[in-house]
Amino acid sequence: MSLEPLRNEIDKVDKELVKLLERRFELVKEIGDYKKLHNLPVLDLAREQQVLQKKKEQLSNKDLWPHFEKLFQHIMNISKELEK
Repeated sequence: MSLEPLRNEIDKVDKELVKLLERRFELVKEIGDYKKLHNLPVLDLAREQQVLQKKKEQLSNKDLWPHFEKLFQHIMNISKELEK
């Protein structure tokens, strides 16, 4: 078995991830603009917990949750930076 086909598949998935994350961060900037306009705080802990819970429910392989939780925490931290 060769690693090349698997690596090619990862490259395809990564390409999709880049597009999706780019779109997510564009939306985050729009949310930041809205929050500034309406004097809303960047940090919304209740919303963050909702997001994490929803992601956990969507995950098929729950054994991966600790890794997904770290990933989404990091994505949300970047999002807060972009909102500022």
